[in-house]
Amino acid sequence: MARVIGHVEEMWSGRMRRFKYLVCHCGHEMALYDSWSNECNCGTEYNGGGQQLAPRSQWGEETGERF
Repeated sequence: MARVIGHVEEMWSGRMRRFKYLVCHCGHEMALYDSWSNECNCGTEYNGGGQQLAPRSQWGEETGERF
């Protein structure tokens, strides 16, 4: 399970934005720049809130959609 360890502030499109920073279960530290999907080096994906997402192969399973 990943844990949020703080925030990073960076200038994006001329304004200051704040992003969560977490440690993946593999030990890699990463900023969550995208609110939809952020992929770690190990392949695990997280949303902008730090929640681990299901593997992409399962996305759309309940609606019949394919990624």
